[in-house]
Amino acid sequence: MADRPQSFRYNGRVTLEILLTNDDGIHAPGIAVLRRALEGLGRVTTIAPDHNSSAVGRSITIDRALHVVPQDFGDGWAGFACDGTPSDCVRIGLLGAVGSAPDLVVSGVNLGANLGADVTYSGTVGAAFEAALRGRPALAFSVESREPGWLAEAEPVIWALVERVIARGLPTQTILNVNLPDCPLGAFAGIRPARLGGASCQDRVLLAPFGEDPEESGDGGAREFYLPCDGSSAGGWVATDFEVLAQRCVAVTPLRYDLLDLDLLRDLAAWELDWERTHG
Repeated sequence: MADRPQSFRYNGRVTLEILLTNDDGIHAPGIAVLRRALEGLGRVTTIAPDHNSSAVGRSITIDRALHVVPQDFGDGWAGFACDGTPSDCVRIGLLGAVGSAPDLVVSGVNLGANLGADVTYSGTVGAAFEAALRGRPALAFSVESREPGWLAEAEPVIWALVERVIARGLPTQTILNVNLPDCPLGAFAGIRPARLGGASCQDRVLLAPFGEDPEESGDGGAREFYLPCDGSSAGGWVATDFEVLAQRCVAVTPLRYDLLDLDLLRDLAAWELDWERTHG
């Protein structure tokens, strides 16, 4: 049986501490949606980058001091803007530097899906992993569209999934990566578990002309290159996150931070590697 942290239970003496963060920046609309969705579940603190930090993964700042500045957004919502990465924001929160250390971390809502292999690039997912690796249950939320005018409609879905994690807990070093379809709440076809698909079929590289200074040439002469991919990874008893999202369902993918290839680890013994003989 998986090693599970103790589930959170509400009573009159305990208030759940929830940390919100993202990688789109503290002014992005998605984090405001999270705040509204989670009202009533606990005491919410927001620490998010002061700039867009997409695709930074779990990178952290190690070569300078971090700065945290209070932000007041009105409507009773205050937060803290950090000049570091999403993972930096989680680390600051866990230190209790701007309030109580969180019991739960929620990241997002990212504008643009985080599916398949793209989760390894994502700062949204990276922030959730930072929390999970330090013993806190965490969820990462993303939405398929980059301009979803209906995003606030998804608040009941966000609330329901976070409430389930509070009630049931998560296995150690595991997060839930949640992707919402590009449609209004009334058109959602359900909430389904999903496994990771392959690489994103929208992966591209912009290259400036060779030999030119990028700062002087700008992007006017850049060429677009699209990388080959396979986003489907068809097969298996559970549909991929790509497939579930295409069916207008919310895709919920449990991700565990364990990069070990156990099968190959066992096979390495058959390689008959001998360090002394190889370098003798």
